[in-house]
Amino acid sequence: MRTERDYLGQRYTVVGEFTRPRRDGTEATILTWASNCADCGEPFMLTTPAASSKFQPNRRCQRHKRPGHRVNVAT
Repeated sequence: MRTERDYLGQRYTVVGEFTRPRRDGTEATILTWASNCADCGEPFMLTTPAASSKFQPNRRCQRHKRPGHRVNVAT
């Protein structure tokens, strides 16, 4: 498992993991990632399934989230 990833120039680091039951009864591993908001620079966390084939995480903290709006490349 990779513990760090870059997504469009933003660094994400795994800071924890846990399991939860799926609807079919099997266990799913969930990763907790930490990064810094692309707008304000404050740290924030998000979760993704460990088995996901895509990695398209949020790039902003909860205060600055703007679904459908791209992050300005200059920030």
